[in-house]
Amino acid sequence: MQNLIYANAALTVVLLAACIVMGLMLRRIRRLFQEIAPVGALTSSRGPQPGDACPPQPFHTLAGGAKPRLVLFVSATCPISRKVIPIARNFCGRENLELVLAGDDAPTIQQHFAQQTNTPAAAFINDPALGRALQVDKLPAAFLFDQQGTLIARGLVNNREHLESLLNAWESGFSTVQTYMQHTRRNRA
Repeated sequence: MQNLIYANAALTVVLLAACIVMGLMLRRIRRLFQEIAPVGALTSSRGPQPGDACPPQPFHTLAGGAKPRLVLFVSATCPISRKVIPIARNFCGRENLELVLAGDDAPTIQQHFAQQTNTPAAAFINDPALGRALQVDKLPAAFLFDQQGTLIARGLVNNREHLESLLNAWESGFSTVQTYMQHTRRNRA
């Protein structure tokens, strides 16, 4: 019986030590997450910035014209573009955003790509002037515009988290996750 009491006391001491170690680890992990910024869409300093109006030129979809809310620049030759299109469709459907794909390839290539991705012609802009005006240099690039055509957020996207960071920029008023993190760090200091 005395051995059971000693064993029980030893297990209690081990359990308390494990709880203390877990508490210390939790504190370290919290500190780590405060230092590591969440991943958001990578933005470039070139081109129009959030708050700027959409370039005033008439851009042409494959079927005519449309006023986009989320413009996603893609290419038929980019495997990441092919992967992100269904993610963007799902995201825009859930967030009640209009999705418009954009590119600047030959019209026949774009028509074929639109058919492969089940994209209506009215939701695909094929105009190199738009890419130049927005200074798109890497794909897939996303641009979120409000109802008045003002650029809210922009960035390279390759997953749902990146797309959500664009919407978070709109809701929070910060143009990027990085500016939000800088703001919160300044307020803590």
